Amino acid sequence: MRASVSLWSADQLALGAAVDALDGHVDGFHLDVMDGHFAPDLLYGPATVEAVAARARRSLVDVHLVVDDPDRWIAPFAEAGAGMLTVHPECCADAAATLAEIAARGVRAGVAFGLDGELDPALAARADRVLVMGTAIGIKGVDPAPETGERVRRVRALGAREVFVDGGIREHTIGALAAAGADGVVPGSLVFGRADWLAGVRLVAAA
Repeated sequence: MRASVSLWSADQLALGAAVDALDGHVDGFHLDVMDGHFAPDLLYGPATVEAVAARARRSLVDVHLVVDDPDRWIAPFAEAGAGMLTVHPECCADAAATLAEIAARGVRAGVAFGLDGELDPALAARADRVLVMGTAIGIKGVDPAPETGERVRRVRALGAREVFVDGGIREHTIGALAAAGADGVVPGSLVFGRADWLAGVRLVAAA
């Protein structure tokens, strides 16, 4: 499997060092943009994404818009250097139009499938990536919900081009997610919670 590492779990005073150490060894750098409304936290703006994009030469800058009104943020984050923008369809006035707007800016378009949501098959087929949420928004340090593997299989059956799982990514959970058909995961503490970050990346690659 591939890893898009969550910079939320890195030392926030040393994001540049994390990017420099892992660039080219990971599929991408995952940045959660949280607005304090849809998500219960405040995290990352375009300036941070721009700084990461300036350092990440070989890995995707993967921006997850965990916000109430993602449409207003497409242009700022695309201009900041995001290589992928993932939105929650329940937060979009017209999710298909939102994905089209992202694509029109030359950015890969992702759609998130939350624990309590239902994913439109047309969106799953249209998106470059479906991000299956293994935990509730903003929750860290827990295993993925028991039904996560089945949700991955459902998304795969809808014809999704690529399926990643975000939330609850641990050494003892990645094997089951791979077996369910996930192409990749968004690890946080699995990588940054150990002295050897690349050892965590290798665990994902071996799953």
